[in-house]
Amino acid sequence: MSELTIALEEGFRGQHIVVVVDGDVVLDDPDVRTRLQIGLARSIPLRLSEGDHSIDVRVDATDRLNMRVDPGVTRSVRISLAADGSLQAVTGGDLPGYL
Repeated sequence: MSELTIALEEGFRGQHIVVVVDGDVVLDDPDVRTRLQIGLARSIPLRLSEGDHSIDVRVDATDRLNMRVDPGVTRSVRISLAADGSLQAVTGGDLPGYL
């Protein structure tokens, strides 16, 4: 098993966020807000088998981001909500400094 952290970071101001990994809901929060002091809204630590896994992030049931990651290679998925309402994701081999 490998660890993967999904971090909801900048731009969240009370949106309803649903995060689904491999068909299982891992977060369903109707009021996600970024804590401006640290630039983080939520952190979701997961233990997953190595190999590709599907991640689906939905904002207010209107915008959505789909991606595949291998936690054997990628340790973090950092997701922000841009001013235009689109979701932006950055993957990395290391965890962000605040985690």
